[in-house]
Amino acid sequence: MILKITKEEYPVAIATLVVIAAFTTLTILSYPDIFFKSGKLGYWTIFYKNFRMSGYDCWSFITLSNLRVHFETSRHPLFLSVLYPLYWLNQWLMDATGQNCAVYIMHAIDIFCAFYTSIFIFRIMRHVVCVGKGDAALLTLSLFSIGHIMVACIVPDHFVISLFLLTLTLYITGRHLAEKTPMPLIKTGILLFLTAGITLTNGAKTFISLWFANKRKAWSPKALFVTVFIPLATLLAIWCIQYVTILEPQEQETKRIENKKRSQGKGKELDAWADSRNKWLTDHRGKPLSDMPILNLTDVTTSRTKTLSSNFFGESIQLHDKYLLEDMSHTRPMFVEYTHAYNYIAEAVAVILFLIGLWIGRREKFMLLCLSWTAIDVLLHFVLGFGINEVYIMAADWIFIMPIAYAYTIKLSHGTTKILARCSVAVLTLWLCAWNWTLILNSF
Repeated sequence: MILKITKEEYPVAIATLVVIAAFTTLTILSYPDIFFKSGKLGYWTIFYKNFRMSGYDCWSFITLSNLRVHFETSRHPLFLSVLYPLYWLNQWLMDATGQNCAVYIMHAIDIFCAFYTSIFIFRIMRHVVCVGKGDAALLTLSLFSIGHIMVACIVPDHFVISLFLLTLTLYITGRHLAEKTPMPLIKTGILLFLTAGITLTNGAKTFISLWFANKRKAWSPKALFVTVFIPLATLLAIWCIQYVTILEPQEQETKRIENKKRSQGKGKELDAWADSRNKWLTDHRGKPLSDMPILNLTDVTTSRTKTLSSNFFGESIQLHDKYLLEDMSHTRPMFVEYTHAYNYIAEAVAVILFLIGLWIGRREKFMLLCLSWTAIDVLLHFVLGFGINEVYIMAADWIFIMPIAYAYTIKLSHGTTKILARCSVAVLTLWLCAWNWTLILNSF
C-alpha cells in the first residue's frame, strides 16, 4: 500500500504534519470573517477581492461555495472533478453548521498533499537515490525550506496537488528503474490520467517516465493506446461533460447578469474596471507570439536573464522581502531586487549545488529522468514564455528536482568532499527555513 507510512518514515511524517498544520492554521486565522459566511452571497467579490497571495488563485473557494468556475478547465480538467463532490459536501456542512467550510476543505487537501509529498521525497532519497536516513531527512526538509514550495502548501490552488502527483510518479518510476523492471501500462495510464488531469502538460512528464522505464516499448501501439490515448480521451470526455452541464450554463448566466447591469446604466463602471485591469496586465507582460488562443499566453519579449535570476531561481527559492507575496497582476513588479547581498549569495549557493548535482549524477538514469522533466518546464517558460511573468508560482512543478540533485552530490562524493556537500546543504536548508518561514509568518 503506497500510502502506508513505515516505521522509518514516522519522524519525517510527524515533523511534516506539525509544520504544515501549524502554517495552515495561521493561514486560516489570517482570513477575514467574511470567508466563513454562508448563504446566497457574492462569493466572487468575497474571495477574489480579499485574497492576495503571490498570484495564486482562490477559485477553488468560490467553486466549493457556489459551483461557479473561474479557472481554465481545459488545462485542469480533473480539478473541477475533484471539487465537485466537495462542493456538495460543503453545501451539507453549510446547512448543518451555518458556516462556509470551503476554506477548511481546501486546506485539508493541502495538508494531505504536502504530507505525502514529504513521504514520497523521503522514499526517493532512501530507495531510489539510496542515501542514508539522516541525509534523506535533511533533503526532505530542504524541499520544504524552498519559498514557493511552502507557499504552494498553504494556498487554495492546484499546485500542491500537482506536486503530490508528480512526486508520486517520480517515486514509482524511480523504483522501477532501480529494480530494472518495466512500468505496467495500466499503472502508467492511471498516473498520466491523474497528472495531466490536474495540469495538462504534466502528462508529458509521465509519458517520459514510461519511456525511461520501458525504453522503445513505450512507443508501441498498445502502449500508446493504453497510456496516452485512453487517458487523454477520458479527460476530453470529462471536460465536455463539464462544459455542457456546468460551464456553458454559467457563461449564459454571466452574460445575462452583465446585460442586466448595462441596462441599469452600469456599463461604464464595468468597462472602466476591465480597462484598468487590462492596462495593468499589458504594462506588466511581454508580447505574445500571437493573439490566437493558447499562443496568446506566450511571451517573447520578457527578459530571460532577469527572469532566471529574479524569479525562476530567485523568488522560487528565496522569497523577496520587498513586495512580499504580492500579486504581479495587481501590485507587484515583474522583477524585484533583494535588499541584502547575502540573499544573492544564498541563491548562488543553491544554484551551484544544483548544477554540481546534475553534473555528478549525469550518468545516473534517474537523474537524467529528472533533468528531462526540468527540460519541459524550461521549454514552456523560457522558450515559449508561458507564465513567465510569474514563473515562481509554478515552482512546485519542477523545483523538487533540486534536492534530488543535492542527494546525488552527497551520495557520489567521498571523504572531505562528502562532508562539505552535506554541510553546504544543511546550512543552505537552515538559512532558507529561517528566511522563508519567517517571512511567511510575518505576512499573516
